[in-house]
Amino acid sequence: MINVGDVVMSISGHDRGELYIVVKNDERFAYVSDGRLKPVSNPKKKNIKHINKIGKSDEFIELLNNNMLTDVKLKYLLKRWRSRCLNQT
Repeated sequence: MINVGDVVMSISGHDRGELYIVVKNDERFAYVSDGRLKPVSNPKKKNIKHINKIGKSDEFIELLNNNMLTDVKLKYLLKRWRSRCLNQT
């Protein structure tokens, strides 16, 4: 199940392999943002069948609840997730 605050990777489409954070969701779609090409104000609509959950970002939830979420902070969170995923191999 995909929820708000999940870090996901696109597994199909032209953006395959990109990391995103889920900013909103419904039963069939997740609205994802990367803070760069897809800002928080205009998230990308992705079918949940086309993304894999990588993990959960508690920092994102905290920023969202405190109304302190910006695209710059989102880019920073995803950058840290990318480096964490690359260092695991």
